[in-house]
Amino acid sequence: ECLPVTQEVEGSSPFRIAIKIMIAEITLQTLLAAIVGAIWATPLVISPAARNSLDKEALKFFLKSYFFRFNIFLILMLALYLGVVYFFMLPEYELIWSDTKNLTILIILGLNVLNMFIGLIIDNTKIDSSSNFFKFIHAFSVAILASTSFVALYFLIEKFLTL
Repeated sequence: ECLPVTQEVEGSSPFRIAIKIMIAEITLQTLLAAIVGAIWATPLVISPAARNSLDKEALKFFLKSYFFRFNIFLILMLALYLGVVYFFMLPEYELIWSDTKNLTILIILGLNVLNMFIGLIIDNTKIDSSSNFFKFIHAFSVAILASTSFVALYFLIEKFLTL
């Protein structure tokens, strides 16, 4: 009797594993594209449209609530990315931060949580928008969003260049 070189486990299939990894890869690329698209749609489409269609008080309320929801969206997308990596892509007994890409996404996730709290502090305190403190905090917040966008775009392009 001829036995195969590798014994198969009952019910396992190399095609099933390949399909699972392929679906996980497509999900990761979709999440990265959603992050990049959402970040660039905000200053290019949403903010100008709100400025043109809302009065000053309505615009202030809209921007406060929008950026809070926007930060929640980014945090969820980054957490979903890490969840897909953890549950479907990570080899057994490997820490999620042992890969540079995953560590970068973890850092970006932490920065976006910090950005959400910065936004809440700015929205709920009386900070003069012409003060140096406000300008620094606002610039830091914008830098977090820009770095999130560029990191996600880099990982998205990197994946397509390696194909």
